[in-house]
Amino acid sequence: MSFDYLYDQSETTLSRYVAFTTENNRYDLGLFYSQHFDGKSFVLSLQNMQSVLISSDDIAFDHGWIDKLAVHAEDVEIVSSFLKKTLSSLFQNDDLD
Repeated sequence: MSFDYLYDQSETTLSRYVAFTTENNRYDLGLFYSQHFDGKSFVLSLQNMQSVLISSDDIAFDHGWIDKLAVHAEDVEIVSSFLKKTLSSLFQNDDLD
């Protein structure tokens, strides 16, 4: 059995861990930025261990993150607003140099 590497790279990444509550729910997220993902952040739900690769611009157009991050319907607007703000300001490209 053989395989071919498509890529194999190492880098220092920026990470942030956030826990917050809404009126009825708690969210625990890990946010990771890598140059490898072309400006998108890797967002991990620490509660269900599912993740999405997303940018702040994707939040409004791709709603797949809602199910992956187990966001309850009543919290979509709150979490969406948090992610838009956080992902757009979390990391600057010059932070990675």
